[in-house]
Amino acid sequence: MINIIQADLYKLKKSKPIKILFLIMWAAAAIVTFVSYLVAQGKIGMEISGPISGLSDVMTIAIVGPFLAGIYICSDFSNKSINDTISSCGMGRGVVIISKAIVLYLLVLLMILPYAVVTIIAFATGAEFSEPFSASVFLHILANQTDLSLTGAVIGKMLVIMFVMMLAYASQMSIGIILAFVLRKTSLVIFLGFGIILVLQILGGIGTEITAIEKFLSITPFSVNNQVLAMDSEVSDILKAIGVCFLFIVWMLSIANGAFKKSEIK
Repeated sequence: MINIIQADLYKLKKSKPIKILFLIMWAAAAIVTFVSYLVAQGKIGMEISGPISGLSDVMTIAIVGPFLAGIYICSDFSNKSINDTISSCGMGRGVVIISKAIVLYLLVLLMILPYAVVTIIAFATGAEFSEPFSASVFLHILANQTDLSLTGAVIGKMLVIMFVMMLAYASQMSIGIILAFVLRKTSLVIFLGFGIILVLQILGGIGTEITAIEKFLSITPFSVNNQVLAMDSEVSDILKAIGVCFLFIVWMLSIANGAFKKSEIK
């Protein structure tokens, strides 16, 4: 497993599309933060929130996650590298799934890292920021509605909250893993993955009056949003969010493993 992970990380390290995508995420994070600042200063109106919301972490990760799953995992089916890993190297299918999942999770964490870094820097300036659109933990932290001062304890909790949010985003991409191992077509994984993840993120962010859906979402990482996870969250809420993320990962990878074992590798 370690060899597979190391080999994949080396290939991705040399990948120009990954580097370009990473730069795009930095630009998106900076733009969203700057717009948040301008809205708070009254220099632009809240109506800008519509088009700019497409650059928020919620939207970008819903696009980037399935895209990464599609090009990273599906390409290995196209070039038969997964076939070779299983047949020639004697690796079990479960090991392959876990290895690919770990690398994909690391990629998602890397892609969302710019939002965390930009948020910390902006918060440290002491400037006033707004929350032009909801469902973003990073913007919720920037808005600082509880008027927190910049102290070691605040920075520490901020880092914890951001890490849990990044973990939530990574675990959400488990859906892309299932799609990749079942469909094995990059375009289908990107299209369906984006649609499914975006819908679940929206439901998790705005809530719903349908009890059954609320209960279902509460046991998924899509419930980890600014209504549940914030700077005033209790330790129990944070631990629950972490537990939900890991349980969701186990659940999704188990489904992917079951589907992959029943399928043929051509």
